Amino acid sequence: NEYKSYLSDSGIMTAGNKVKVVVRVKPTNNFATENIDIHPDGKHVVIRNKKMVAGPINNQVSDWSFPMDRVLANVSQEQLYDECVSGIVSSALEGYNGTVMAYGQTGAGKTFTITGSTENFTERGMIPRALSQLYRQIQDMTEHSVTVRVSYMQIYNDSISDLLSGSEDVITATTNPTSLTVTEEGGATRVKGLQVKLAPSEEEALNLLFEGETNRAIAEHSLNLVSSRSHCIVTVYIECRSLTLSSSKYTSSKVNFVDLAGSERLGKTMSEGVTKIEAMHINKSLTFLEQAIIALADKKREHVPFRQCRLTHVLRDSLGGNCNTVMIANVWGERTQLEETVSTLRFGTRMMCVANEPVQNIEYDPVLLLKEYEMEIKALKMELAMHDTIVNRSHVVYEPYTEVQQFELQQSIRRFISGSLPEIDIINLRQVKEIFKQFKSIVINQEKDIEARILQKYNIDLTTEGSKTSRRNSETDTGVGDTDGTGFGLGVAPNSAKLDRAAVVESKKAQRSRRNKERADSPRKSAQASPLPGPAPVAEPEDVPPPVTPALSSIPPLHPPSSPPSKADGFEEFKRERGSEINRIFIENKKVLCEKKRSAKQLANEINRTKVQLDTIRSRLEKKREIRLAEEGDLAENLYDEEEFGYLSELKSLKKTYKSKYRELQNLQSDIAYCQRLVEQSRSKLVGEFEAWYQESFAQMGDQTRPSTTTAPLTAMVPSPVPLTIEDNQEKFERLKSELLMENPESIPYQNAKKRMERKAMYRHRMPGGIKATVRNAPPSHMKAY
Repeated sequence: NEYKSYLSDSGIMTAGNKVKVVVRVKPTNNFATENIDIHPDGKHVVIRNKKMVAGPINNQVSDWSFPMDRVLANVSQEQLYDECVSGIVSSALEGYNGTVMAYGQTGAGKTFTITGSTENFTERGMIPRALSQLYRQIQDMTEHSVTVRVSYMQIYNDSISDLLSGSEDVITATTNPTSLTVTEEGGATRVKGLQVKLAPSEEEALNLLFEGETNRAIAEHSLNLVSSRSHCIVTVYIECRSLTLSSSKYTSSKVNFVDLAGSERLGKTMSEGVTKIEAMHINKSLTFLEQAIIALADKKREHVPFRQCRLTHVLRDSLGGNCNTVMIANVWGERTQLEETVSTLRFGTRMMCVANEPVQNIEYDPVLLLKEYEMEIKALKMELAMHDTIVNRSHVVYEPYTEVQQFELQQSIRRFISGSLPEIDIINLRQVKEIFKQFKSIVINQEKDIEARILQKYNIDLTTEGSKTSRRNSETDTGVGDTDGTGFGLGVAPNSAKLDRAAVVESKKAQRSRRNKERADSPRKSAQASPLPGPAPVAEPEDVPPPVTPALSSIPPLHPPSSPPSKADGFEEFKRERGSEINRIFIENKKVLCEKKRSAKQLANEINRTKVQLDTIRSRLEKKREIRLAEEGDLAENLYDEEEFGYLSELKSLKKTYKSKYRELQNLQSDIAYCQRLVEQSRSKLVGEFEAWYQESFAQMGDQTRPSTTTAPLTAMVPSPVPLTIEDNQEKFERLKSELLMENPESIPYQNAKKRMERKAMYRHRMPGGIKATVRNAPPSHMKAY
């Protein structure tokens, strides 16, 4: 037989890291052994299309040979994962992007390959297995901090929607033509408005995956009962930072899992209505994808039509960009699907010609990078100072001018302006900038000085409105008193013109004393004239007995009171009797808490006094140092006299005292917080015990005081025996499931996420007005295995 190799016939060969293509053949009972031949080396597929053609000459190509990177038939999910995805996940932790793409006709098993079946843990797809490997490797990376985020979107009828934004939003986005937009930032594509959610654990990541699966658009046709009606992309974002190296550099990467909707022939699927429109959009986007692949594989093409549709625009980084890409070509090995199988293999050979350029994605933290720059600048300044010392320029300083240096430079400028200094020596650019700054300050101060002299000369006050009045003739004012400087009014009277108020004050005091004496004598006169008792105590009548206060140890009445006591009285009684021990502990805890707070307050006052002393001594030291530097110059900058040394010693001792007291205050504050928790626990326990005691003692008192309808004697209440617990079918099923999970601990996060998703779906179903699952948005548990 003469075979035609499609790859060699295309004539397109490129260098570089090409896309890896793996063919997966769907198991079937009607496998076309006469038409499909898999080479023993597992890297070639031969297709024979034997058709009877009328006439002696047949120029049609009937046999094809497709070379692939790997051809897998009747393999498990685990074998496929080890062959295709495991290496991409490992490289993602090192900072390399990755993409796993499933392509093929409808019903060939793309969704089963990517997501898998939720009915059986061993049949889970590439995404759950990748998440399991990712978090398992993260636990082994003890010297790194890894952050994982997840996003999930679908492209339905060339419209992008977020599958993690809630069911109502997804349905609105599916029915509404407006969708999320694709943008390009820094050479990478990004979907604007797409939610990227944090996934701190494997269970949380699987829960996000299952939540997005329940929101996918699914429909039924003759070839597939649960056909995906949209292209779905799950993206896992990874950031890896070192915990041992204080570096601003870290790696970031992303792994895309692309589940492409299957190409359809309307003559075979018999789709109508909405399903037909969906199939037209799917075939159109896949056609644009193939056009982009052909343009990427051709070296002569300068333009690649990535923006023809949203699918190619989103996958721009994965096709011929910074990414390790693997395509899984799913084929259906039956005689009736032979044309679609050839089309899928032809697309796979074209994809093998696309060369990617994966590079490690290294990012820099701006905060840490700023700190590194500051350290580098400091080191460069030290190196520059060493260089100046070597060339005898040690007097050149690159730090900002101090107040003393600014004052000296200002004095030099004033001498230069007055003419006593012929010129100012220029040392460096820093000095020139400071000279301009001091010149500006001198000019501003002179303007203010001139303005103040003018106001003082003409006695003008600008503090109030309308008071700009000259007072040059104030000396001839004939008004009473001295002037107060306000520019208006009679002025302030002099001391000689003020009234002597001594006589007036004495008369007022005499009148006040007489009134007080009259008020004091009036009660005595009224007490002598009136027979009513005054402030003496009122005598009790003889027939009224005095109130008797019962003692604490008095004997309680033999019969119960007619009504239960109030809760306040009962609480006092409870604290004296049954709850005395709890009350004692509560009071002791409160005393300890008060003592701790009092000690903390005293210690805080001592710390504040120490801080005041520190500030005082520091200000004295700075003033003393400024005066000495002004007298001796910059040469004495690194020298200290005896007084300054005493200040430094005192500062050191005060700082040591301040730090020790501050640590003691922190320990006290932690003790206060602990005592506060003990007090709250004692209070809650006291109140809880009282409530139980009150209900036990007085709950049935009202029933006992009512007239009884029966004369039967009261008997002791005997608790009924506890019935034996009998497991129902659901409880027995849960117990057996937990026992099976313990045999396979790796499946625990997967099963927990599945249970959470089932509970959430049940809750949505029972909510009034909730969205009910139909064939178009069936949950992933309805997916069928091969």
